[in-house]
Amino acid sequence: MRPLLLALLLLPACDVDLGRKGKAPAAVEDAKIFRARLEMRQLAAELEQHRALRGEWPRDWTDLKRSGLDPWGGVYAFETEGEEAVARSAGPDGEFDTDDDLSSR
Repeated sequence: MRPLLLALLLLPACDVDLGRKGKAPAAVEDAKIFRARLEMRQLAAELEQHRALRGEWPRDWTDLKRSGLDPWGGVYAFETEGEEAVARSAGPDGEFDTDDDLSSR
C-alpha cells in the first residue's frame, strides 16, 4: 500500500500529463529521437556494407533483412550520394520535409 501512495504523491512532480491524449511526455519523445539517431547511423553503415559486399545499393530494407521502421512507426527512407548512404526519418509528425525530420548525417 505504501509504494502506491508514494507513487501517487510523486506523480505531480513527474513530467507526465495523464490528461494529454496522443502526445508523449517530453522525456519519451527525447528517447525516441535518441533511438532514431542511433538506428539511422547503424542503418547507414549497413547500407554501405551491403554495397561494399555486393557491389550495389539495396533496393529496400528487406534486402538488409530489416523492417526499417522508426520509433514512431514510420518507415526510414534512405538515399545514396556517391559512396555515402544517408538514412532519414520523418520524425514525430510522420511527414518528410518538415522541421522535425532526422538524418544519419
